[in-house]
Amino acid sequence: MESMVKIYSKNLDELSSFLHDFYKKEVNIEPNVSCWEHKYKNPVEMSDIVAAFIDNKSKYPKCNMWVSLDFGTYINISESNYNYFIQYLFERYPY
Repeated sequence: MESMVKIYSKNLDELSSFLHDFYKKEVNIEPNVSCWEHKYKNPVEMSDIVAAFIDNKSKYPKCNMWVSLDFGTYINISESNYNYFIQYLFERYPY
């Protein structure tokens, strides 16, 4: 199964701005869609966007991140759990 990151926001400009800042290019988000998702074949790769999301949380307060490593199970990423989550990624997927 591919791992997935979903970022939700009621403010599409804020969501677009975060993705633009992270990827350093425009990321198209469909109008009236409050969610962006990206799948990763290597789950460790999602650690970069998780860290960037938390580092910039005060700049994008209306964005909310959820990640999935196992089908049907989602973890809400917050300032209190992101370090544990990233550590878990590297322990579970040491490649």
